[in-house]
Amino acid sequence: MIKTKESIKKIQKNADIFILPADKFKTFSVTFNFFTELTEDSVTKNALFPFLLKLGSKNYPDMLSVNKRLQELYGGVFECRVAKRGDMHMLSFVFEFLRPEYSDGEQLENSLAFMKEMLTNPLVKDGGFCEEFVNREKENLTDYINGIINDKREYTTLRLVEEMFEGDSYSLYEYGKVADLANISAKDLYDAYCDILKTAPLMIFISGNLDENRFMDAFSVLLEEKRKSLPQNTIYQRNLSVPKKVEENQDLVQGKFALGFSTGIAPEEEDYYALNLLNSVFGSGPHSKLFMNVREKMSLCYYVYSRLNRLKGTMQVGIGTDKENFKKAYDAILEQLNLCKKGEITEEEIAFSKKFIVGILKQTADNQHNIADFYMTGILAGRVLSPEEYIEKIEALTKEDLVRVAQNITLQTEYYLS
Repeated sequence: MIKTKESIKKIQKNADIFILPADKFKTFSVTFNFFTELTEDSVTKNALFPFLLKLGSKNYPDMLSVNKRLQELYGGVFECRVAKRGDMHMLSFVFEFLRPEYSDGEQLENSLAFMKEMLTNPLVKDGGFCEEFVNREKENLTDYINGIINDKREYTTLRLVEEMFEGDSYSLYEYGKVADLANISAKDLYDAYCDILKTAPLMIFISGNLDENRFMDAFSVLLEEKRKSLPQNTIYQRNLSVPKKVEENQDLVQGKFALGFSTGIAPEEEDYYALNLLNSVFGSGPHSKLFMNVREKMSLCYYVYSRLNRLKGTMQVGIGTDKENFKKAYDAILEQLNLCKKGEITEEEIAFSKKFIVGILKQTADNQHNIADFYMTGILAGRVLSPEEYIEKIEALTKEDLVRVAQNITLQTEYYLS
């Protein structure tokens, strides 16, 4: 349950509206998040169809008319996003408009009508999406997936996940596979869209003093649908005594590698906050042990960082370094983690790390979309706090808390690209 200044309105089983505080913004935003399982059969279709909705609808049949209407709505915004959230595939439709009190008397009605049009009234012919749109988005998705290999940092991250979660649904790339696109028809995509729209669990986040009753009236059909439960999410379960090691060779000047660790901490556990602070001390930010020692003092890399995946209970380290420094950098990373485990953490490191996290949390509250994502993550994790409550948790932590959670962090997978 969202607390204090925020509120939740349950509309139907597995369909919720979350009202977030946003008096300081001159816009209002609405985000529709649909959740479905990550599966081989559905991931590419579900990654493709959201972007078809941006290209046109029955009443706005092309991008020109869509963009023209957005401009008429005082520069409105409509975006589609695809992401993994634990073992779930999240398909998001994000709208943002100038608040009615700063525009004309029909702004709210027109904005609601546009959202409903783009989300529920797509351009359909012969029981499928527009073939021209489908072919265009297939080309775009093909270029995007194929282009990942040119971003070696991102490519290394994706390959680590594939290897660490081999055989699990989480290993799937949220944008699917190029090889699957050829066999996906316009009707397949429309069927996938209809299924998601009618049956997928739905979270709607509203900020900016939108009249929620008028919103519910506009989307009554969507909100009356009976929906499935959220897909089950599990944290990383393996406990390898010897880390899995994978090497890939390409013609690179600068090598990269990534390390995947199990934390043993489920997303809803109280210890997650200590883990978050530990991660900041260890490798998240310019104040961290990895940055200050492995990069600055030892000059072993071009970049190095650690990040957490709360919903999967893992920590990942990424590094870019010359290939001849792989072993030295690897040893240095593990040594910094061992220092954390032994309690060799200074009060100054803790103070800088707390300040770093608090700064991020305060910045989160300054962006409507970031605050919606913040609360959504808490909901999915099963532990919802406001940014202020989260800050209180961080400020109360001690070195002993960090040393305790560090003990359970174990290296599980190593991926090398050279």
